Amino acid sequence: MPKWLDAIKFKYMDIRTTLPVNGTFLEILLNCRERNEKAAMLLDSDGMNRAEGLIKAIYPDAPKPYLELVSGTRIDLETIVAVNGVFSPAFSEC
Repeated sequence: MPKWLDAIKFKYMDIRTTLPVNGTFLEILLNCRERNEKAAMLLDSDGMNRAEGLIKAIYPDAPKPYLELVSGTRIDLETIVAVNGVFSPAFSEC
């Protein structure tokens, strides 16, 4: 690896974007749905898992709010700890 590339990697490796305390991912998810862009999510559900895809629908007012991907995958909103590189404050230092 070139020395300059290694220097850049170390300079930026600890930078992470986080939601404000008590913030939610709803605005980011709605934006992905409206723009028909993929949402890459990190989930805390039976361990850390990844999910990615186009969002078909979001149900924030359901008794247990969730979203559904075009693939049919259902994701409980409370399990999402990161979307497209933006992390919840609880996971900002992982």
